[in-house]
Amino acid sequence: MKLIINVIIAAIIALAFYLLVKTFHRGKQGKCAACDYDCEIKKLAKNKKQL
Repeated sequence: MKLIINVIIAAIIALAFYLLVKTFHRGKQGKCAACDYDCEIKKLAKNKKQL
């Protein structure tokens, strides 16, 4: 029983770590880390990069 609980906890920790790494990686690429759709802030950032 303890093994199953430890595996579940390890999976949760691994998932949290993966999501953090993914968020920081997207942030370094200049993408919004919070969403995948175009919002006004993204449009302004794109326009600023093109100038």
